[in-house]
Amino acid sequence: MKTKLLLASLFALSVQQTVLAQTDALGYSQVNMTMGQGYQNRVFFNLADGNMVSQPAKSWDIAFFRNSSMNFGSRVNDAQDIEVYEASNNLADWDNINIANVSNWGSPIYNPDQTTSLQDGAFEQGSAPYGWGQYNGATHHIDGKIIFVLKYSDGTYIKFAILDYFGGYTFKYSKWNGNSWDATETRTIANGTDDAYFNYFSFTTGAKVNNLEPSKSAWDFVFTKYYTFYNNIMMYPLSGAIQAPTVTVAKVQPETQATAAYTLPANASFSSNITTVGHSWKGIGNAYSDVVYYIKKGSDYYRMYFTTNGGSSTGNMYFKYKKITETLGITEVGKKASFGIYPNPTTADKKVTVLFDIKEKAGNKGNVEVFDLTGKKVYSAELTNQAGFYKQDLNLSYLTSGNYLVKITYGGQSETKKLIVK
Repeated sequence: MKTKLLLASLFALSVQQTVLAQTDALGYSQVNMTMGQGYQNRVFFNLADGNMVSQPAKSWDIAFFRNSSMNFGSRVNDAQDIEVYEASNNLADWDNINIANVSNWGSPIYNPDQTTSLQDGAFEQGSAPYGWGQYNGATHHIDGKIIFVLKYSDGTYIKFAILDYFGGYTFKYSKWNGNSWDATETRTIANGTDDAYFNYFSFTTGAKVNNLEPSKSAWDFVFTKYYTFYNNIMMYPLSGAIQAPTVTVAKVQPETQATAAYTLPANASFSSNITTVGHSWKGIGNAYSDVVYYIKKGSDYYRMYFTTNGGSSTGNMYFKYKKITETLGITEVGKKASFGIYPNPTTADKKVTVLFDIKEKAGNKGNVEVFDLTGKKVYSAELTNQAGFYKQDLNLSYLTSGNYLVKITYGGQSETKKLIVK
């Protein structure tokens, strides 16, 4: 058994984390990840090299999306157990906000977890056209319209409004001191050049908090605390994995976890939902034993499953994963698509799945053909002309055992792979 050490990268305000990763007989790396007691840290994980970055979870309050000059958004820190209320849709009411009226402000707002956008946070759920603001056609800025009040679990209140977005965020806030609002503070945080999705701000320090996120290419999942509508009853804080915008995930259940003979089931659907993994792998006191995740990042594919849920007493979330790109045999079909076939060799039922990643719709539909070694066509099917990730199952049970060629044609180009039918 091979063993290697995965050392956490060191960032400012980071908690150093050393994890022992073992590669088992099936080629899976065992990752022993912990968020710490009470989920005191959030942990970023990179599939390509197994690297982790662990940071204090409560060192910030608001995260401002900074990845695009044409896009904006925010997140409140769920680790702080913040309830967001829309107190007014008129900034002129700033001096008249009274926390005694909280019962009149409707239900609290949270960062949505059923979304494909990391930056689609609580403030974006406000009543203005863009949640907290409205587009100004004359200036091309987003002008703030909404006053929010943030309520913390310890009884702290902060009123908050984003005033303007244009390559950065100008906002104001004031803290409730128990009797009245403190003086209003105004800040501007430019998007800047950080290689990160967000800039982070702390009401405690009144300043941006640096180095709270690895570079965008250096993580695929962040293990963190987040709110979800639990059991269709109430919003509830849970902990789990939120995926980066660079990956899509397919959850498969039931499926045998520790096996070398796997196929992607017909009902598997790759999703960009940020909580596709989320907490769905967690049973009571442990991880479910029949849940598997298939992960796509660029042209690479991974298979992943969880083995341990330590709960809040330890924050342990142990899992296994391995890269399966070579198993799927992904091949480019020109610049418009790529495909793979698996299992190869086939299993006893002689059923094969062709996996497609259509990067650009072609003007015509493609097709998949299977030939024996004499050149005789023994199977043919049309590919649907759609963009994105999908698959097509082939039933080759009528073929005799031997070697065949699978030819994929798409967008006027073709590629051929060898297939072994047992």
